[in-house]
Amino acid sequence: MKITNSKTDICANRFGGNGDVIIEHYLDESMLNDSVVMYAKVILKPGCSLGYHIHDGNSETIVVLQGTAEYNDNGKAMTLHAGDKVHCPSGEGHAIGNPADAAEDLLLQALVIKK
Repeated sequence: MKITNSKTDICANRFGGNGDVIIEHYLDESMLNDSVVMYAKVILKPGCSLGYHIHDGNSETIVVLQGTAEYNDNGKAMTLHAGDKVHCPSGEGHAIGNPADAAEDLLLQALVIKK
């Protein structure tokens, strides 16, 4: 089945982050089963970020598709590059951002699954 429609959300200052987080959902809610919360491409323009938040009852796996990310893994800062993958299990927290001086948008693939 080819997917021909999808929803895009633009979230300002998500979880206290900077700027807009653009979420292009791969699947709409009618196609998700009870265990999948979100499967989407996330776009962060230069200077934009998703603020630090704790996952409670779900986990998130992120794949960096393009760009360089500033990532906070439970307070530990690291830099992620295209092809890098990170996982945040339930009960742990993270944040991710695109540096203000970045030359390109940060593109991420995100999968959020209920625990």
